[in-house]
Amino acid sequence: MEEDYVRILSKAIERFSEILRDIMEKAHRILIMGHNDADGYSSMAIMALLVEKIFRKESIHWMSFDSPTELFRSLNNFNVKMYDGVIVVDFGSEDELRALFEILGERVFVIDHHVSYPEEYKEYVLNPRMLGVETDSFACSSTLSYSIAKSLGLSPKSMYAPSIVGAVGDVQYDYEDSETVVRALVGYNRLVLEELKSHGLVVEEIAPNVYGKYQQTVREAINKYGLCSKLFSDIVPERYSMKSWHDLKVDEKASIIMKIIERISRMDLVKKEILSELFIYDYIFPYEKFAHFHEAKEFSTLINNLVRLNLGKGARSLALSILKYKHLREDLSILRQVEQYLREANKKKREYYKRAKEHATQLVINDVKVLTFMDTSETPMPPSITGSVTNFLMSVDRGLRDIYVVGTYERKRDILKISIRISSEDLIKGTIGEIIKEIAREMGGEGGGHKFAAGCEFTGLRDDKNAKKVFYDVIYKILSI
Repeated sequence: MEEDYVRILSKAIERFSEILRDIMEKAHRILIMGHNDADGYSSMAIMALLVEKIFRKESIHWMSFDSPTELFRSLNNFNVKMYDGVIVVDFGSEDELRALFEILGERVFVIDHHVSYPEEYKEYVLNPRMLGVETDSFACSSTLSYSIAKSLGLSPKSMYAPSIVGAVGDVQYDYEDSETVVRALVGYNRLVLEELKSHGLVVEEIAPNVYGKYQQTVREAINKYGLCSKLFSDIVPERYSMKSWHDLKVDEKASIIMKIIERISRMDLVKKEILSELFIYDYIFPYEKFAHFHEAKEFSTLINNLVRLNLGKGARSLALSILKYKHLREDLSILRQVEQYLREANKKKREYYKRAKEHATQLVINDVKVLTFMDTSETPMPPSITGSVTNFLMSVDRGLRDIYVVGTYERKRDILKISIRISSEDLIKGTIGEIIKEIAREMGGEGGGHKFAAGCEFTGLRDDKNAKKVFYDVIYKILSI
């Protein structure tokens, strides 16, 4: 089945490439729009490179959005008609995209993989779901953008980083439906990965599932971020204590991995579920000079930090620039800017995570355990961070609850954003993305998502009381289906 999907999608990419070529050859002022996350920015970077290098367009503008509401407001607040070519990436929002098509007609081209899209404009929307591909981890916007750009003449060497950063940043792993024990890119994402590996642009290897091991010493990373840091804190020999994972030789890495496996073997914990948490496939960029850009997962986290934490236009521009241009990733002054923004981002994230952990509450509805956090503080977290906070709660809780729901209400813009994660697909009928899409629409909002993750947004609530009511109504509706 997966081979059939790849064949169908590859054929569609050939056709859609020609559609985009036709739009670009006629256009003079180009607008590139995308979602405010690693996949969205990676896809925008690839499309911007394509427009600059292949179509030689000089008038290129870009915009990113946290939500459908922001996109809708922007369409009403600026003259979108000034653009005669618009590329939208990683933004599945049926009503807003329909409005954009109604304004610009056949000058719009969409690359996406979400569940919400305007069916009547399918000739201009490259979305695997519209081709019958329903596998959630099959393809993301950045790998689709890569294939479109490559088909139109852009070199893989100029876009290897954003292609994989977007896929990894969108958590496009799947191990439950595949033979591999360790989480890895699959489907069409795998096809793009293998192509980049064949060019020597990406290296794939199994490693401990420890964030920060490319930017810190291995010992620091395991002690700080390891799933079972107390169990493995003595695994790294003293002689490696000043080395990052990137600095270790192949045999040194293998030695650490074997020691972890030996220890869990003695504990009788060699199971797929355990191994998939302890290890992960890293996607390494061998031609990158600085640690922040060595590995796709850490690179994608950096991008999400820059674009999702209200650090300003400068941070978002920097994110797009370092995804586009390798020479900027080798510039010390750029690196210093990145590190300055990251310090600010990490401070904010710690505050939001702490707030969620301290104030999360459990609901039990029909024997389903739901961990919830609704932020209505004086300085609520930005809507763009709710997904990360939901993932954080799920992580620290070790997935012991069934559903995790985080919401934030931003009074100034009158926006309620809700993110949902489920720990098992058996909890509900269908995918949570489809369910949230229908619930949100029924309640006057916008929503969508994936198999295990979804989000929705509402406006016109006016105050905290109404926002809280909608927040809990969404939860009860999920469990009533």
